[in-house]
Amino acid sequence: MVRRSLIIDPKDTVAVLLESAQKGDTIQTPAGTVTLVDDIEFAHKAAIVDHAPKQPVYKYGHEIGYTENPVAKGTWIHSHNLRCDRGR
Repeated sequence: MVRRSLIIDPKDTVAVLLESAQKGDTIQTPAGTVTLVDDIEFAHKAAIVDHAPKQPVYKYGHEIGYTENPVAKGTWIHSHNLRCDRGR
């Protein structure tokens, strides 16, 4: 099933889900269709590109952190695979 998502800026590397989605659902991005590899709850993020280790993650045009490990396109992005050094 195609799920609604939000991408604000061309440099965004994640989409924000506007409804909960299941593994295998898809979202549309400017670069094409992305198939989700995880269940992702409403308002959480999905990678819309493959991320290498230490690669910055962009949401709404701003860097929100970086990946510590490889993260494949379609993966749920959250505190288990996103790091941010702000406030430390």
